[in-house]
Amino acid sequence: MKNLNGLYESSSLEVFSKKVLNELLSDESITMTLSAEETLFTRFSNAKVRQITNLNQAFIDFNFIKGNKTLSFSLPFKATEDDFAGALKKIKESRIWIAHLPEDPYLVRPEFYGVTKDENLFDLPSNDEMLSGILESASHVDMAGVFSSGDIVRATINSVGQFHWFKTRNFYLDYSLYNNKQKAVKSLFAGNEWDVNALQTNIKDSEYKLSLMNRESKKIERGSYRVFLAPSAVSELLGTLSWGGVSMGDHQRGNGSFKDLWEKKKKLSPKFNLTEDFSLGMSPRFNDRGEVAPSLLPIIEKGELKNFLTSTRTAKEYKVETNFATDWEGMRSPVIATGGLARENILKELGTGLFLSDLHYLNWSDRETARLTGMTRYACFWVENGEIASPIQDLRFDESFYSLFGDTLVDLTNYSEVIPNTGSYSQRDVGGSKVPGILLADFKFTL
Repeated sequence: MKNLNGLYESSSLEVFSKKVLNELLSDESITMTLSAEETLFTRFSNAKVRQITNLNQAFIDFNFIKGNKTLSFSLPFKATEDDFAGALKKIKESRIWIAHLPEDPYLVRPEFYGVTKDENLFDLPSNDEMLSGILESASHVDMAGVFSSGDIVRATINSVGQFHWFKTRNFYLDYSLYNNKQKAVKSLFAGNEWDVNALQTNIKDSEYKLSLMNRESKKIERGSYRVFLAPSAVSELLGTLSWGGVSMGDHQRGNGSFKDLWEKKKKLSPKFNLTEDFSLGMSPRFNDRGEVAPSLLPIIEKGELKNFLTSTRTAKEYKVETNFATDWEGMRSPVIATGGLARENILKELGTGLFLSDLHYLNWSDRETARLTGMTRYACFWVENGEIASPIQDLRFDESFYSLFGDTLVDLTNYSEVIPNTGSYSQRDVGGSKVPGILLADFKFTL
């Protein structure tokens, strides 16, 4: 990785932060959180490069506290002398602005949560070599998508001496293949170890699914069906569950989804185990305050809710114990334990029903009862007697997590897939999930 003015070295942040901290008054404190990346973004259309961008950017978010009041601001960071001048100007302005703000009754002041440095710098080929591998592997198909690779940094440092540094290197190819009817199959090839043979296998699997899309689509009537959800679809379900579903704050405010599970009025399947597991190495354990979450936190264990994700602010407000979640109290590195369903037996065990590769447009339909709604997407098929018969027209479902991971859960696959977060609206996301596929005895479709 290029060392642009030391932008991606921990020493640059340390030098900058010491200068800033020396300017604070006795009743002031501050926490600084760095987000930095060196990223290659490449867009493909018809298996050709249509856009390529090398992005180097870094921002520091400041949480400035004076007395019992707090104010936040953000500045670009270039590891130059100009950074300090910009920060000092903002601090002086903040002293004026903060006087007009109300006191924060649940203010969480900076504390010392240690000093850590975690770098997962896997040895990837050059971007040119990886791009060449993609173009050669997909030269005979109509592929559109995005390839992204590079280093990501997250760090936090505060006025009481805490300093945490996280740096990782990975890639993902988020792509779709199209046939001459403009029907598509979506897939993801991602990781931190490049294997061109694995890439070719991934594309061949997508080609096979695309060949099935040439068959006439079957209209499925609304009702209940036996269903297999591929890992990518299961990952979408987890994404929705992070929107307040496992948040202690939302639970306390009456907006949560697992009140009955927490009070042991209901249970999920004993086969279902969900853990926040930072050993995936895709997200730092520390949050924006620098609080370090447990490396392993059971959320649901054998169908019973063991922990909500609880931020220190929520803990202070509702007088409960924190487990150092982020303020939004969503999962950063969720892992669902595998089951006993082998890949080669999926269609046989499904029998007659629906094979769903992807879901989208997911949202809560009734959060308090853990109900969600969404649509099938891309390569979804009708299966008869253990064989794929035809693609299906898109369907809308409305189901409950109590059903999906409870009463109707037949089994989970004996393999998992690591699915990184691919968001990049303002910066490249960190985090991801590791999930198996799931076989369900009953899945309800409304349209």
